[in-house]
Amino acid sequence: MELFVPTDQLKHVSDILSAENLTFQVTDKKFTLVFGGKEIYEVTAVEAKLLEVDVPAVVDESPLKTIRAFRLPSGKKLLLTDADGNYERTVEVPAGWER
Repeated sequence: MELFVPTDQLKHVSDILSAENLTFQVTDKKFTLVFGGKEIYEVTAVEAKLLEVDVPAVVDESPLKTIRAFRLPSGKKLLLTDADGNYERTVEVPAGWER
C-alpha cells in the first residue's frame, strides 16, 4: 500500500515501522496539501505491505470520517489512515485484538 505521511512526522513513522521489522520504502514522491488556498503541509509517500483490519469502535472517533486500520507485524499496534491513505496516528491494540 502507499501511505502518505506528513514530512515532519516521517522520522517518527519510519522509527515505528523499523521497530516492527517491517519492510518499507520512503519514496521520493512528495505532495503539498492545500486547504482554502493555503499550503497546509507536505506529505511523503511511503510504500509498505500492511494487513488491513476492521477499525475497532474504540478508535473510530467520528462517524463523519472514514478511518482505515492496518495491523503492524507485532500485533500490538494499529496504524490508522484516512480513506485516502493519509497517516493519522498509531494506536495500541484494544484488549482482545492481540494476536
